[in-house]
Amino acid sequence: MKRVMFIQLKGNSYGGIWQVIKLVGEKLCDMNYDVTVVSLRENHANKPIQYNGKMHLYTVNSKDIWERTYYGNEIKEALKKGQFLKVVKMLIIRIKHNISVLKDTKKLKKYITKKDPDYIVVNHYQLLEMIPSKYLGKTIHEQHSSFMMLLENNDNIDTLKKYNGKVKYLWLTKKTMEDATKYGYKDNYYIYNAVRFSTNDVANVTKNKKLVTIARLSKEKRIDRMIEVAEKIFKDAKYRDWSLEIYGTGEIFDELNMMIDNHKQIKLMGLTDNPQGVLLHSSINLNTSEYEGFALSIIEANECGVPTISLDTWESVNEEIINNKTGIIVSNMDNFQVELKKLMDDSNKLSQLSRNCKEFSRNFKIDNIIDEWIKLFDKIDK
Repeated sequence: MKRVMFIQLKGNSYGGIWQVIKLVGEKLCDMNYDVTVVSLRENHANKPIQYNGKMHLYTVNSKDIWERTYYGNEIKEALKKGQFLKVVKMLIIRIKHNISVLKDTKKLKKYITKKDPDYIVVNHYQLLEMIPSKYLGKTIHEQHSSFMMLLENNDNIDTLKKYNGKVKYLWLTKKTMEDATKYGYKDNYYIYNAVRFSTNDVANVTKNKKLVTIARLSKEKRIDRMIEVAEKIFKDAKYRDWSLEIYGTGEIFDELNMMIDNHKQIKLMGLTDNPQGVLLHSSINLNTSEYEGFALSIIEANECGVPTISLDTWESVNEEIINNKTGIIVSNMDNFQVELKKLMDDSNKLSQLSRNCKEFSRNFKIDNIIDEWIKLFDKIDK
């Protein structure tokens, strides 16, 4: 029985990385792989996660939570601005963080050696420093962010350069992989994320009359611009039976709530553990993100037959949406508003996009995606 070890920074977290690990890991268990998910620390704020019980879960440090430290480029930027006191505080926080993580690293290395996995999948660049050298040839680093976002993090770049040619780099899209190759990274592969549920149902997009987004409520998602567009459209009485529902939580929740100000047609819904149910009662999925690694919300919308309108601001958008066939890709927010109104008015096109994106969703089924993982494992074996 082959042993697979997934390693993440934060356990007990219902985020996108856990969803990817869970889906792939459980499928591997069904295929008679021995799967362990290791978390360096835990995220005590979130509710307990659910999984099928076949995977083994282990936390290296269950006492402390993973807290963000300061990146090198942030410290350099503060130094350039002459913020010397701030730089000292940032350095102290970073040094304390590094000392604390060093203890966890020693414990993790011992655990890896004890379990002796055939394949290791690390999901954060910091974890590469924690893999025993003799296991690097069995290690896959899966980069979950966009490549352009990676370039903004000097610590991430320095770590990937250090391990270039020593581990396999796994990207979420073909475009991201091609960008990595152009920048000199070696041994690159890509595997799409799989849609985490399957349904035979299709949303009644022409009758639901509901715009929706399911996202982490952080600044880069630019939900405020989405709300502004909806407000302008809803001023026309023609659209009084339409609504916008925003699902998720994050640091800008309160800010968005104040912005909506009890708008009758725009609702901030909080977290949902039933995206399938939400999407099946929706008409159009909206994405206004500044960047995405791979938008799970789009492939989930596809599975429910809900087309997406998205800005053309991130590298994988053309791999998740076929423009004017499974959804619509626009260049700016003015076009976003124009195309959204057109689609809301055109029930025939909306129905056609719905049928197309439901068909397109087959490409992201776990049975297809898992074959790519097995091929990658075979490359390690050879």
